Amino acid sequence: MSVGGFQSGFHARKVPRSEVKWESFLICSHGCEEVIQLISHVSGEVEFELCHMEAERMGNVLLEAARSKRK
Repeated sequence: MSVGGFQSGFHARKVPRSEVKWESFLICSHGCEEVIQLISHVSGEVEFELCHMEAERMGNVLLEAARSKRK
């Protein structure tokens, strides 16, 4: 299921853990059953994968950085 895109040339989709492309690089010790994949618009290849919990953490970190004032 595609869940959105970015102007940077990627879109995201949610897949069952059984469809992970880079299992050995997946950081997940919480047994998440779904994985978020970032897919390149150019190559159509999976470029990055995060479990549900790590995707939420990354999203929060990015939002915090975007909202912070430069020092």
